[in-house]
Amino acid sequence: MPAKNHILRTSQELFLSFGIQNISMDDIANTCGISKKTIYKYYKDKNDLVNQTIESQVLGLKENLKKSSANSKNALEELHAFFEYVNDISYIVSPLYGRDLKKYYPTNYIEIFRYKNDIIIPYVTRNIEKGIQEGIYKSDIHTESICTSFDAISKIIFTSELTFNSQTNTNAVRFLNSLFIHRIVSIKGLHLLNQLNKT
Repeated sequence: MPAKNHILRTSQELFLSFGIQNISMDDIANTCGISKKTIYKYYKDKNDLVNQTIESQVLGLKENLKKSSANSKNALEELHAFFEYVNDISYIVSPLYGRDLKKYYPTNYIEIFRYKNDIIIPYVTRNIEKGIQEGIYKSDIHTESICTSFDAISKIIFTSELTFNSQTNTNAVRFLNSLFIHRIVSIKGLHLLNQLNKT
């Protein structure tokens, strides 16, 4: 793996797992097995690394959405695959990461929610409309209303000062995603969901 990508991936893993403020450039260099001079060859400073790790996360999100859409037979399978991706991400993200962004990197913090509004909510909206057409989601769903509610609750989970560890985050995210899917599936969709949950 090229040094620049190795530094970026390692920085992202450390920031997400331990929070941004708890990780120094020395920590990154030691974990990568390189000198700090090598890091500064590719990245201006820690702020630059934070910015680029967020860009990397957004790129990964877009790639996952594209992959889940291309590989899924229907809207429910697509949404289920996406939620599994979100569940996996939530497991490795420390609550300290969100708190550090909010306190020390407010511009990045706002940017993340902008990406959420620009990418995830439109994706879920299109998915619901597709699922209704396929008959696997309830036909009487008010798409805008349920997406707004889902967005509001998810923001509370990811920004709550009462969240203490990654496991709590993971459980809350899994619970929210499960509630959301069960709220929108029709009887036909419920049978498909039960099959998906067995795999």
